[in-house]
Amino acid sequence: MTLAQPRREDFPSSARSPRLAILRPDKDFLRLLQADRTRERSYSQSCRDWPEVKSHLAILLAPAGQQGAEGSGEQPERIWGLGIVRPARETDRDRKVIVTRTRGLQGLVPVSGLWRGGGEPDAALYESIPESGPVTVDTDAVFANLRRISPDVEAEVQRLIPLLDDAEGWSEGELRWRDERDVLLLFAKTAGLAPNDFSEVRLWDRTAAGAAFIGGLDGTAVQPMLDDIRGRAATRFSSIGETVVRAFASREGNRSYDFEVTSITDQSVVDGREGSLDAYYYHVDTRTAVILRYVRPGPNGLLSLDTRNSLDEFHSRVHRLPRRDRRSAREYSLLDDPLFLRIHEPVPFTAALHRTSSGAIYPYDQVALAISAAAEAGHPDLGVGSLTRHLVPTHFAQLVRDGWFGASGVPFEVVLDWVQATIDTAGVALMVVDFSLRQRGNGSGIKARA
Repeated sequence: MTLAQPRREDFPSSARSPRLAILRPDKDFLRLLQADRTRERSYSQSCRDWPEVKSHLAILLAPAGQQGAEGSGEQPERIWGLGIVRPARETDRDRKVIVTRTRGLQGLVPVSGLWRGGGEPDAALYESIPESGPVTVDTDAVFANLRRISPDVEAEVQRLIPLLDDAEGWSEGELRWRDERDVLLLFAKTAGLAPNDFSEVRLWDRTAAGAAFIGGLDGTAVQPMLDDIRGRAATRFSSIGETVVRAFASREGNRSYDFEVTSITDQSVVDGREGSLDAYYYHVDTRTAVILRYVRPGPNGLLSLDTRNSLDEFHSRVHRLPRRDRRSAREYSLLDDPLFLRIHEPVPFTAALHRTSSGAIYPYDQVALAISAAAEAGHPDLGVGSLTRHLVPTHFAQLVRDGWFGASGVPFEVVLDWVQATIDTAGVALMVVDFSLRQRGNGSGIKARA
């Protein structure tokens, strides 16, 4: 039997080398990688400063106890294998990274091969290579040396390079698809539909999708009804850029759901301007509203000034709901304000993924108080790590469904005014209107505020 060899990539000298990173996982983590090379695994490593959140070609070094055979004396540090790594959440002490597509190398592969120049050790190149984390200096030289170490290493590089394509999943349009799909699955769960049962999302058609992710879904035709609000959002915003509406309904057994999804993208975003997403959930029977603003922190985990200014502008324009008296300036209630922030882990859009993305949800009031506190302390930048109270997406969806979160008694026209403010400030809005008549849980927002 003849095995197909990986297609060789020719890298012109002028081409940019792939992003590289050095990792030093322990033997237990390497054992997990060996058990399933395609599964994503995460661990915390010491380097916090990753200039880019995109995928890197990972050079995994063997732990100290596995550098050589027992009794063979001191052995040179060696490369265990190669894979793909991308940075994830940053903490005060370290940074989580996600590793996948790993494969161990055969034989002893000395790491010293990375810093050789003209066949001899290069002291300057050695000093430029980090103990752990991304390679940010002399990347071209390190990459060229990596490929020269052995035919086995070269074959692994050829296998991994196609998986590092910058265009795959990281364009502005694809990141908006990622956000729209995430909120669609999140609010569909709130409306009573489990992501695994959402067959329309699994049958998504990339070629049919335009600016909106839901453009690639079939759904059913929207049937406007007398004295109903179906189709009203699409009608109001039909002249603004690209508007797509889909309806999803089922009365089968316990899977009873009935909701309409409308995506509105401002023409400037359709034409190429960068935009962000505000997502709305509205339950018609209780007039409950929840808003999620999707925020992308920078690689350093900081919210940019533009992000904060856009958020402040939006919040200053929306209709203010009555608020109860607070016992302290730093107290906030999840029923006072329907606005929350949704922050992903830095991941690309992947058409085959049909679940909500990793990350967290934060109440707006907490973010506003953190920004104010940072400014008072003379720190203009706000890091996501300083936001201590958060919700995971699946729990958030259930708590909204049960009535613990969300402003109740909000007129639909008020929500449409908020959507207009979103289009003016963020550029993209997705609205899920839930028509189900299910009983709300014992955390009804109306009762909680009484």
